[in-house]
Amino acid sequence: MKTLVSPAEVVTIVFGTTHSLRPESIPQHTILSAQRRLLRPVVGEELYDHLVSDSPAEPYVAMFEEYLKTPLALYAAQLALPTIAAQVGTAGVVRLQGEGFEPLDGPSVEALRRRLRADADALLDAATDHLAAHPELYPLYNPAQNVRSRISLKGGVCL
Repeated sequence: MKTLVSPAEVVTIVFGTTHSLRPESIPQHTILSAQRRLLRPVVGEELYDHLVSDSPAEPYVAMFEEYLKTPLALYAAQLALPTIAAQVGTAGVVRLQGEGFEPLDGPSVEALRRRLRADADALLDAATDHLAAHPELYPLYNPAQNVRSRISLKGGVCL
């Protein structure tokens, strides 16, 4: 399966630089998971399949770059954050601690994950608004397939 954003792009888009976090910290499978679980149900199967095809049409490439790349990177980072906070090695699952560093506690990591998810959701809503407003440019987008227009989450409760 093809990833729509690279690990290096995720790190640069979300954290601003690749100097503080290695791109290897964002596994390909996390990006694929974000695409399938969080992007595909919103943009619809037909548009998603076109985006991951070998040669998507230019209007879709430009739309992805402008509207969908950032939310996808945020989703991938949000999914990867618990793994980034811990390292797996010969000593087991450990949290790295160095001089001058203090690891975040669990609630702080969860608050960061929620903030990343909220930012991604807001940007994805802007993207779907753009897609719906320009049906002549994006005939592969079907607003009826957008799961976010059928389901509402309020306070963690599915409505």
